[in-house]
Amino acid sequence: MKQVLIVEDQRMPRENMERVLSDSGKYALAASVNGADIAFAICKRHPVDLILMDVCTAGNKDGIEAAAEIKESFPGIKIIIVTSMVEVSFLERARAAKVDSFWYKDISPEALIDVIDRTMEGEHLFPDKTPKVKLGLADSTDLTAKEIKVLRLVCEGLGYSEIARELNIAERTVKYHISNILSKTGYANKTRLAIAVTNQKFIIPKFREEKE
Repeated sequence: MKQVLIVEDQRMPRENMERVLSDSGKYALAASVNGADIAFAICKRHPVDLILMDVCTAGNKDGIEAAAEIKESFPGIKIIIVTSMVEVSFLERARAAKVDSFWYKDISPEALIDVIDRTMEGEHLFPDKTPKVKLGLADSTDLTAKEIKVLRLVCEGLGYSEIARELNIAERTVKYHISNILSKTGYANKTRLAIAVTNQKFIIPKFREEKE
């Protein structure tokens, strides 16, 4: 049987994935852990054929970082990123980390076992784009790439001048972008905007732009 490592910090999703493997009759559980930072050590000590890797896990390392590290040392291990977060950077980062497939837990129409089977057969399954979410009066797809960069830093809690320095643009340009975002979404101010965007999991503050 193919040996599978599950990295998931939430009990119910982790138990569901364990059940999927058990019911399959062709995959065995190598280990089930809640932190991406120990996944590499497990791969060094035990034979692993596939990793089901969440992005937001316990520990000091996110799942995509851990996947990139594992792929560099163990290119033969298949890795599927499994997440419920629609954070805009995840798809691009996952591709850059050379993972094999990407599956949204609560959004993808494909069953997990189908994604596992096809990935093990050599397919690379990725959504075409990050699922759009509703941001007030707008859809997330209504925002430009530059507006998303500004919005990420707003969600980090940075002020106008700090965002300007971070993006190497004029402060008036920052205000222009934020004004456009507020106009599109209908939020009264950038604080309410940041709360709404973070709650929708479209931008997760701790996942900074340099990780993309």
